[in-house]
Amino acid sequence: MPWTALISAAESESLSVSAGRHLRRVLQSLIGESEAMIPPGSFPGPEAVHDIRVNMKRARAVLKLLKAAPASIYYQRENAALRDISALFSHSREAVVLNKTLKQLNRKYPEIFIEGTVAWFKTLVPHNRSNSIDRSLKLMIASDAAERLRKAWYRTGFMSLPGVTRINLLDGLWNSFIRAETEFSKASVSMLPADMHEFRKRTKDLLYQTRFFSDYNPGHFDRIYRELDKLGSLLGKCNDLSVAETLAGDKVHQWPGNVAEIKEVINTIAREREKLFAEARPVAEAIFATFYSAD
Repeated sequence: MPWTALISAAESESLSVSAGRHLRRVLQSLIGESEAMIPPGSFPGPEAVHDIRVNMKRARAVLKLLKAAPASIYYQRENAALRDISALFSHSREAVVLNKTLKQLNRKYPEIFIEGTVAWFKTLVPHNRSNSIDRSLKLMIASDAAERLRKAWYRTGFMSLPGVTRINLLDGLWNSFIRAETEFSKASVSMLPADMHEFRKRTKDLLYQTRFFSDYNPGHFDRIYRELDKLGSLLGKCNDLSVAETLAGDKVHQWPGNVAEIKEVINTIAREREKLFAEARPVAEAIFATFYSAD
């Protein structure tokens, strides 16, 4: 693994001594910040929902570094807990993302994404079929999430990580890289939305893990982080298009007009996604080359 030489002697000693403590501090910061975004007796707004879900992904990515460490038991327990918290807000976020995607497609392809097409797409997401989710249900979700976050923050503070070293965490980063490269190869061959989505998830893991390591080697890891952020953005757009394509494909029989019209819309979405993935491909290849060379 070429990564062991990336950190200076002083930084290496610092991280070797305090790796577990730093990891625990990062986790508590992300979890505590997320709980603070949930107003007492209210449901968080769209931006807060997005930020909470991002924080949960960041925390889970950091936890995955422990899979190659003596404290892997904490990964298994806390990863599931944080995943469930994020899932509480998934339906609310899905509607926001679909609406944004439709606006972008309408601007780029106004000849096929006409008012009727966009209106039909919006009916496919339950959250869009009414002005809002029942208020009492939203309050229950918010209260449940806040309580789960509070408990997760408390548990994290008691994580015992004295045996976790810099090498353990770098091994975890390397394992994430290998998995991302594998998923990239798979998606590049199949071009299936499901494979692209899996590659996107593994890219997110690398993105948030390199952010964690940038505390110790900013010059190198920050550069990789910027490229991973660019890649993640492109893959995120691919995923948003896949969601719209899947929704339409599953409900095509409900289209009130000529089926050929909506199939053309679906084909346009698929072509747009493939164009974005082609743009993402050289970015990914450059990132993988950097990982192997450690330059």
